[in-house]
Amino acid sequence: MISRIVLLDQHLTQLRNLLFDRPGVEGAAFILCGQAQTGHVHKLISHAVVAIADEDYLLREPYRLSIGSRALARIAKLARFENLSVIFAHSHPGGYCQFSEQDDGEEARLIPFLQARLPGRVHGTVVLTEDAIAGRLFQPDRLAVDAILSIGSRIRVLSAATPTPLPQFFDRQIRAFGKENQAVLRVLRVGVVGLGGTGSPVAEQLYRLGIGELILFDGDRLEESNLNRVYGAKLSDVGKHKVHIAKDRLDEIGLGTSVQAVAEHITWEESAKQLTSCDVVFGCTDKQIPRAILIQLALRYTIPVFDLGVLLDSLGGQLRGVHGRVTTLLPGEACLLCRERISAEGMRVEALSDTDRQSQIKDGYAPELPEPAPAVIPFTSTVASLAVSELLHRVTGFMGADRQSTEVLVSFDQNKIHTNRLSAADTCICSTEAVFGKGDEQPFLGMLWPTHTM
Repeated sequence: MISRIVLLDQHLTQLRNLLFDRPGVEGAAFILCGQAQTGHVHKLISHAVVAIADEDYLLREPYRLSIGSRALARIAKLARFENLSVIFAHSHPGGYCQFSEQDDGEEARLIPFLQARLPGRVHGTVVLTEDAIAGRLFQPDRLAVDAILSIGSRIRVLSAATPTPLPQFFDRQIRAFGKENQAVLRVLRVGVVGLGGTGSPVAEQLYRLGIGELILFDGDRLEESNLNRVYGAKLSDVGKHKVHIAKDRLDEIGLGTSVQAVAEHITWEESAKQLTSCDVVFGCTDKQIPRAILIQLALRYTIPVFDLGVLLDSLGGQLRGVHGRVTTLLPGEACLLCRERISAEGMRVEALSDTDRQSQIKDGYAPELPEPAPAVIPFTSTVASLAVSELLHRVTGFMGADRQSTEVLVSFDQNKIHTNRLSAADTCICSTEAVFGKGDEQPFLGMLWPTHTM
């Protein structure tokens, strides 16, 4: 069983301000959380931090803390109304970042109260010192948290289970980024959506960096026209699923990363649900509907998504322009809809069956889809490397504290590269805090999903 707590950076800041507002005594607050339960992975994701009023403290001393039943009843009522879980957070000022006997006693009163009023949901507790954090989940029995992540301008692993020794084959990377950052990479579960020209080099680079677990998503089978840019693919592999080709290649390398292959598009609900177990996702698809799904995933599960795009402008075999893009999707940051990278009309046309599309084209209601786009391996591989570099910056900060951009644009033919950070549009889903961290809901991701038919 893998258990994690994911905190949006702004929630962690808010939490620390509340818990350490009075020097020398313990403080407390509640975190309303969405949950993600997929297979053997259980996560709580912060949705909002709720303060505890002074009059609701029964005790607030240097080494003891107790909260009145009125505060517990209020938070349970709010969580039930919004269908959320609850984490009880408290501080140990100047102390050790571990749970005390006093904490165990408070949990024995608090957790059964929450479980009775919010049945079927995972709840948790965390303890913070000035520079550390530890956590527990209850499902319903107590379970130590494998990792606590903070997501924002950086991706931080604040707490993790005792790490295994780092293998010698990562020595050159450790010399570059240090043991601590290499250990962070070993904790992460990373999804790669699309195993074509950008996805296959992304997957291989992540594997060789030492990511803990890779989950590969693609329902397509290899075609001959893919061979010029899909890493690891051989002529004899034509007709095989791309994810199986990638998994076989990566497993043969033998560096210890666990690789899971999902041979189905994320436009199917059961496939998309497996994305919720990831800590980070790379979107390496050229379709608009999967990109819309990844936007919702980033917002509702606080999962950083690095979306890749490559466009070659060619006419009559003459290359006129080569452009690449890496866009980082996070709650509160401009998404692909804000940036007009995808559109409602584009998704509508993409969703049409071939018969319906031809009928609407004839009647003037839909444009014809373009022929297969040109693709050349140096350009797709470079954009893949830029995307992995963005992840490395979020983990290590090697580009500097001033680097806060959420998009990288490269024009190969002009030898230019620049970055930007746009504000989320007020009317767009990516600025709607009500969905941030909501986790599992019905319908999943707030969307309607197709069903398999005979």
